[in-house]
Amino acid sequence: MSHHLKIGLLASVAMAAPVAAQDTAPGGADESASRDVITVTARFREESVQDIGASIAGISGDDIRQRGIQDIEDLARAIAGMQNVKTRQNSNDIAIRGVRSAGSGYETSTVFSVFLDDVSVTGSGNIRDFSSVDLDRIEVIRGPQPTLFGEGAVGGVIRYFTNDPDLDGERFTGEAAGRIESIEDGGMAYTVQNASSFILVPGKLGLRVSGFQREDDGFIDNPSEGEDVNDFETAGGRAVLLARPTPKLEVRLSAFLSRDELGESTQVDPGSDPEDLTFGASPRSGNYSDDFGLYAGRISYSFDVGEVTSITGYYERDTSSSLFSAGNSFGLAPFFPTVDTTTFSTSSGEFEQFSQELRFVSDLEGPLNFTAGAYYRDRQDVSGQFLTGDGFVTVTTPATENLATRLSSTVSEQYSAFAEVTYEVTDRFRLIGGARYVKDTVTASLQQDNVVNLVPEFDSGGNLIPWTESNPIGFVSTLAVLESAGVGTDFEFELEEFLPRAGVEFEVSEDILLYGNVARGARNGGIGNAIAALGASGGDQDVFLNNLTFDEDSVLSVDAGVKASWFDGNLITNVGVFRTTYEDTQIWVNTPANNTVNGPEQSIVGMEIETTLEVNDSLSTFLNMTLTDAQFEEGALITAPPGGPVGPFDLREGNHPSNIPEFSMSAGYSFERPIGPAGWTLNSTGSFQYVGERFSNVQNFQSAELDSLELLNLRVGVSNDRWGLHVFGTNLLNDIEAVSTASNPLQQFITAEGQLDAPIIATNVNRPRSVGLSLSLRY
Repeated sequence: MSHHLKIGLLASVAMAAPVAAQDTAPGGADESASRDVITVTARFREESVQDIGASIAGISGDDIRQRGIQDIEDLARAIAGMQNVKTRQNSNDIAIRGVRSAGSGYETSTVFSVFLDDVSVTGSGNIRDFSSVDLDRIEVIRGPQPTLFGEGAVGGVIRYFTNDPDLDGERFTGEAAGRIESIEDGGMAYTVQNASSFILVPGKLGLRVSGFQREDDGFIDNPSEGEDVNDFETAGGRAVLLARPTPKLEVRLSAFLSRDELGESTQVDPGSDPEDLTFGASPRSGNYSDDFGLYAGRISYSFDVGEVTSITGYYERDTSSSLFSAGNSFGLAPFFPTVDTTTFSTSSGEFEQFSQELRFVSDLEGPLNFTAGAYYRDRQDVSGQFLTGDGFVTVTTPATENLATRLSSTVSEQYSAFAEVTYEVTDRFRLIGGARYVKDTVTASLQQDNVVNLVPEFDSGGNLIPWTESNPIGFVSTLAVLESAGVGTDFEFELEEFLPRAGVEFEVSEDILLYGNVARGARNGGIGNAIAALGASGGDQDVFLNNLTFDEDSVLSVDAGVKASWFDGNLITNVGVFRTTYEDTQIWVNTPANNTVNGPEQSIVGMEIETTLEVNDSLSTFLNMTLTDAQFEEGALITAPPGGPVGPFDLREGNHPSNIPEFSMSAGYSFERPIGPAGWTLNSTGSFQYVGERFSNVQNFQSAELDSLELLNLRVGVSNDRWGLHVFGTNLLNDIEAVSTASNPLQQFITAEGQLDAPIIATNVNRPRSVGLSLSLRY
């Protein structure tokens, strides 16, 4: 059965359910404006967030719906210490507590572990979105979590949990919803979704099916093609079969399929006003498709002394794209002044992963309890990458429009075992310690890697000698260079580590918890981009080989905090402080082609404040603030030494990592009040987010400093046990700013003020204001 047909079947079954349910009695839990403390399973046990000595944020399914959370961009606005850069739909470059993935796509993994129903869905490059439809909750755990969540949890963990059928509930229940919105200076956006539960055998067997479709016309105009070229469409479906043959045995089988089709990114013309929302640099718009399937099985059996769980997962993902490459189009212009340097980056990828985890969580009566388990993962990734431009035919030898062709495959196999022990010294004082042994082997093979020999040449006066029709550029085979150097075309990267974690918890009272933790995380190395390595090599083979691969990086983090409840739980104040040392940081560089290299050590210190206040039975408020001071402890040479007052390094000591604001905050409210008979209530939610100034690259070019961003979202409407009708607005202030820029480091210069700078060659902006209407039905 084809991937598209399977998606269609799941979606159509789920969408059809409400029609059959119009005469069914309403079911499901009542929505509440109350921001009750959520129960999470961050330690594989059901616990209140307030009872766990770690920095954890949990968002319930009700909050997800009430706040209109659809993707990671929305999630980041609700979580203290979490930031996100979104340059196109379904592509997220997130940071948690100042730790960020390189984001170039050449890393073997991100620095965050992402789980969907306890199955890892983490890959390389930016993190994709997973639909928020029919979610029970989302958990975000900040800081390294190696013991329970693996070596990939260098910066933190994001966990999605989907709803199960309620085996003890009504035979047939569900919820359908739709929304329509108008985007300022853009098109329309539509979403329809449904989730239905079928209890086949009460208390024993049930099925839950959900489906969704979302279309977004976009808001970026291309004069060559028309309006709204950054459109987006996604459709998918999910099925969960839950069986409970005995009170002690539970079996859960699930499938989740989705297909995304995207247009261009959110780029605007470099140097233009972001509010113009125009991208005329490209003669045509790009396209991107992303299909994934996740199949999982979980078997749990409870004993008197604990529970054993087996989790099996298979995750597949196919991507293809043809996108305008601003970095190369503008970055290559000085080297090829006689031709049109418009270039497109075309790629395809096939990713598949099998994982198996077996764990035991004890439930002992004494002071000691523990969690232990083993994990296996086999991951394969095949990709093809091509850089093309029609204008280069006359300035290349042999004549071709292809500037780079790369075919590669990566195989990763991991074995790990973990254990974590909690010992209650007294009723109020607990010690926690554990470690994970990891052996992760990554084998990267290059089948083809031909690139233009982009090594700049200069005349006696220091002027660049361009490549022209009379001086065409040649090609170099990376494979031939590697073989002649005795390196070969297969690269193996092995990470074998014991990753420890230790913590302490002390209950000052029933309402106040003090905690402290120390943990270490690590991520494997990999192979980078040959054309970028050439551009930064200056013709030196050793420099080229050094830039072609990158080593593992690691973090050591210490954090402490206090969690407190006041006035019978109506006021909650959580404060956490942290210090992280980030060694051999894998950073994203542009030379002008994208690449990942190891950068200098980073030092990150910060503080998070999270508060919620129940003003009365109708109104609750929240305030989250994050202060982060992240900087590089040493300088490094990325492209070319700037000299002068700047010194020998273009990444200087004290520079900030990319896209890490020193200050960010969010505040909001939730309101609900009965307004009449039939259980109708007036309800509203609102939030304001401020993201401070930050730099878009590690060189901290003066022109790459991004302005602050202020976002206001509101939602108001009426609902009862069955119906809900709301109007909403996002980014109501219509604050449109650059959220990401790319510079041409080969043209860097020193300003009159003595600051390092370089021309901006790409700019991405955030989504403008939108207003809309949503309708929901519970049955």
